[in-house]
Order: sequence, then structure tokens, then C-alpha cells
Amino acid sequence: MDFYDGRHLRSMPPQFDKSDPEYFARTTRALDRENDTNHNRAVRMLTLITALIIIAFTTGLVVGIKFAGGAERSIVDEKTYNTMNSISSKMSGLVKEISGENRQANTLYPKDEFPFVIQLGKEYSETDTKNVAQFLSSKGHTVIVSKSRDNFRIFTGPYKTENEARKTLTEISLYRQYAISANAQIIKRI
Repeated sequence: MDFYDGRHLRSMPPQFDKSDPEYFARTTRALDRENDTNHNRAVRMLTLITALIIIAFTTGLVVGIKFAGGAERSIVDEKTYNTMNSISSKMSGLVKEISGENRQANTLYPKDEFPFVIQLGKEYSETDTKNVAQFLSSKGHTVIVSKSRDNFRIFTGPYKTENEARKTLTEISLYRQYAISANAQIIKRI
């Protein structure tokens, strides 16, 4: 090999592969990376241009309305201003009505359709109530918590039939955490 110009002094035999097998694989990755970079730049530029167009149009519209109406005319009339200020309270009221958070359990589960619940045996403290309710909820049970003086009672259900309640009671009796199954019983809602 001639180290001055990097050429071979004699030609290589034809069975010797002179090409780099990874050359094209490296160049395709470089092209993909370059294409991704160019694409990301174009997306950023188009987003910036679109945002500037929207801002310019809105500003032009507001300034045009202001100058067309005179110096004493406000951009937004009083009725629209008051409506927009009170819309958040109106929407929060509508969302609460739709979500059903404020509805009582009796309207969700009427006693004549769902007459049975399972009462878990003892009364729990507030921290134990949270743990037990979270555990039962994670197992897929509907949990009802009621306060009695300083402690809390936990119920699961309600259920339409007594057989459905018995099936759930046998499932709950297999749980060993928090002594849930101790003195658990099916009761009828009054």
C-alpha cells in the first residue's frame, strides 16, 4: 500500500471484497435522522407561523372593533362580560348535577330494588375504615361507609337478591386482611 496517496500498489484479487458492508446501513440511518430533524424543524416553524397568524388576526379584530366604535365604547358589552364571568359557576353546578356526586344513595339504589347489604362485623376507626374500604374497592366491591358516633361501619352492596349477597359473602369470607370476614352478615335494608 502506498501511504502517500492511500492506493494499493498492486490490484487486489477478485475474491477479496473491497467494499465496506456497513457503509450503506450507516448512511441510511444518517439520512433518516436528518429527515426527522428537518421534519421537526418544519413542524415547529409551521406552528409558530400559525400562532402568529392567529394572534395577528385576533389583535386586528379587537383593535378594529375598538376604533370603529369610538373611544368611549368598550370592546365587550356589559351583558357579555357578566355572562362570561358567571359561566364557571354555572358550569360547575351543571357538572355536579350530571356526575351524580350530590345524589343520595337511596336514589341510586332504591331499597325496593336492592334490599340486601352485607354488614362487616365491627366498627372501625377512621384510618382502618380507609384501608378496609380501599381494599374492598380494589377487589371490585361497592363499599358503603356510615358513621356511628366516633367510629365507622362498613357495608358492601347493595344487592338485588339474597343469593347474590350470599355469593359475595362467601367471597369476602376468603379475605384474611383486616379481619373483614369476622362477624360479617347479610342484613335487609329497612
